[in-house]
Amino acid sequence: MPRKADPALFKAVARARRWFEEIASCRVCSSAEIARREALQKAYVARLTRLAFLSPSIVETVVEGRTPVELNLQMLMTTRPALPLAWRDQEELRNLGSGATC
Repeated sequence: MPRKADPALFKAVARARRWFEEIASCRVCSSAEIARREALQKAYVARLTRLAFLSPSIVETVVEGRTPVELNLQMLMTTRPALPLAWRDQEELRNLGSGATC
């Protein structure tokens, strides 16, 4: 039976990518402007926007519903230290839990 994408994680990744594109294209000046517009805390917008930098393979697993249970929105939002920027380092997140790959 095919799995379904985690709706919260899917929405968060889509928002993050949209918000980053707005900033990169200068349609908005900052994440603070997005926070005001969306009536959200600046810190939340900043944390969520980090998801725009997920590796393509992790985004693919999110879209296809193949993320391990341990790889969820809460984990990605509270990862300390912050989510690694290097995609190679992010791949370790795909292999959480029993050691099985996605």
